[in-house]
Amino acid sequence: MAEKLGRGDFFGSPLQQRRVGDLVLLDSLHAPGSRLPRHSHEHAYFCLNHGGTYTEQYGRRRRVCQPGMLVFHPPGESHSEAHGDVPVASLNVELGGPWLQRFVDLCRPLDQPAEFRRDEVAAAGFHILREFRMSDPDSGLAIEALTWEVLAESSGREPHASDKSGPPWLREARDLLDARLHEPLTLRAVAKEAGVHPVHLASMFRRFHGCSVGEYRRRRRFQCARRKLADTDLPLGQIALDAGFADQSHLTRTFKRFTGMTPGQYRTFLGFKTR
Repeated sequence: MAEKLGRGDFFGSPLQQRRVGDLVLLDSLHAPGSRLPRHSHEHAYFCLNHGGTYTEQYGRRRRVCQPGMLVFHPPGESHSEAHGDVPVASLNVELGGPWLQRFVDLCRPLDQPAEFRRDEVAAAGFHILREFRMSDPDSGLAIEALTWEVLAESSGREPHASDKSGPPWLREARDLLDARLHEPLTLRAVAKEAGVHPVHLASMFRRFHGCSVGEYRRRRRFQCARRKLADTDLPLGQIALDAGFADQSHLTRTFKRFTGMTPGQYRTFLGFKTR
């Protein structure tokens, strides 16, 4: 009889684990040549293979999972794995029950497996991996939004844009994100304010803005800080707080990611003296 794994349980050597609301994210490593016995998971999850190759038997079917591939596993699916001759690295994103329940009013049930090979969905998986490793205040929101995008594709539902500038509710959601940079927000809260389903918000937001909701917030904070660095001589710690960053270190990490410079270096470049 196949073993049934409970909440947050996965085979392999755990490298890093994180919880974001009802999501459990686990990055793990499997030794070369290892095998996983036939088993199932109580909760649905999707797996991003970001290193190595393995063969998976699920039901009467078989798939070869190569690096760059993302696979959605519905709850209760029985499968086994045989890993190749190099270590296999995988990021598993497990969904709490409420995540699937929220799809009832918008998408068909997520009760079938799905796989994506080096396309936009797999790319979203790699974005989740990057946000998972960042662990800053905006990464949780980004992970939520990206997860909705993956699930929307797994369900087979395509969002439809109403016009080139986006529907009014999308502009309202964007304005809300801009106005409340200093407040912690969840995707569900923003979607509720906009009067739409979270999966619809996540998909449409990327369609019209080219990034996830979390990434948009990070960019807006950066833009706010950059303006204050250029237009004022406020201390860096104060600018960080005014722009909605957790602290000066958070500002520095984000600023360097976007510009290659620290805020102090940027201000010096503009002719200010760092206080």
